Order: sequence, then C-alpha cells, then structure tokens
Amino acid sequence: MRTILRWSAGAAIVLAATSGCSGGGGQQPTGMAASQVCDGTLTGPAATSLERIGDTDRFTELTGTNDIGDPNRFSLDLAAKRLHTELGERSECSVYKADDDSGLYMLKIRFEPTASRPDPEKASREQGSADDRSVFPLGLYAYVAEEDGASLFFSCTTKGPEGSTPYVMASLFANKNQVDAGSTAKDRMVVLNAVSRAVAEELNCAAEAKLPAEVPDALPG
Repeated sequence: MRTILRWSAGAAIVLAATSGCSGGGGQQPTGMAASQVCDGTLTGPAATSLERIGDTDRFTELTGTNDIGDPNRFSLDLAAKRLHTELGERSECSVYKADDDSGLYMLKIRFEPTASRPDPEKASREQGSADDRSVFPLGLYAYVAEEDGASLFFSCTTKGPEGSTPYVMASLFANKNQVDAGSTAKDRMVVLNAVSRAVAEELNCAAEAKLPAEVPDALPG
C-alpha cells in the first residue's frame, strides 16, 4: 500500500520545467530532451526510441524525495548505492511527457538484485500461443510483454546486508495510455538496455553483464 500511495503522491509533483526567453526573445522549449532524462543514460538510438514511445521530444521526471529522503529524480550513483534496499528506497527513473498534465507517467524503470533468473529454454516452452512476448537475445533473458513493459535479467554480482546476489533484474513499466501506438517492442528494450548498461557500469559489473551497445532484433516466433 505504501508503494501505491507513494506513486500517487509522486505523480502530483512531476518536475516543473518552466518556459523562459532567450536573448533573442524566443521562447525556450519546456521540459528536458530525451538525452537528459534517466541521468543522461539515453543517447543515440535510445533517445530516439524514447521519443517514439511518447511521440514527443520533451520530457520531465519527478522532483521531491523518496521514502528515505533521496531525490526522486533518477541517479546512477543512488541506483547502485540503494540497490539492496527496499522498493520505496531505491532510485527509479520515472519519465513523463512534458506537455501532458494528467499526472500519469509514460514509463518507469527500476532495478533490483535477485538470486534467480528465468531459464530461457523453459520459458520458451511454457510460452503459450496467446502470449505475445517478444524475446531479445541479450543479457541472460530479456523480453517485452505486449503493452505492459519490458524485463531484462543480467549477470551482476552485488553484495547487500543479507549477502551476495548474482543477478540484477531491470524492469520497464509502460503506461499504455501514454505510449504511442506506433512505437515498438524493440523501442522499449532499447531504452531499458541503455539504462541497464549504465547501471552495470556504475556497479562495476559491465564485463560480467555483457550488455551490447546495440540491441539485436527479437527472436523469431
């Protein structure tokens, strides 16, 4: 319940980007460019994918603080430091459209340590005909499930209060009311992979994670 209340309250304090005037008298665009959100982790194809997902090129993040007083705006440093804390204490990237006043996020990305991960072959066998899951050949297991978002498991040994865990699960949650119908499953995976690569670097496990700079196409079938 605390998490639900937190996101309800968080939606009310979306980062306010005010308009200003340049030296020439022209009005500056509101919000941030795609390359500025999620602590600057989205560049090149990832920034373009984010723009396609939202059908916009201006975005905002949350202001304010989380359950333990950390800034709500995503930070690679805090994502690494708080990885082994509770859900409401971790650094997450919540992205909103700058020109939307509904208070609904477009997407949010979070990371958590895990001692287990799906077996790709078993998951493939159990995938039913009605499952529109798109599986991508990167990390240990990566997929996009219909309109709900994306998941990416990668190797990354980290240590917390209860011991070490060998994997990290990255999750992207997409709000279907904010996502453009013309965007693709690959767009979501490209965004998630870009932020995951940066987090792996921050956690000093990039060599272990082996996440590619370029996301390959989804596997057939």
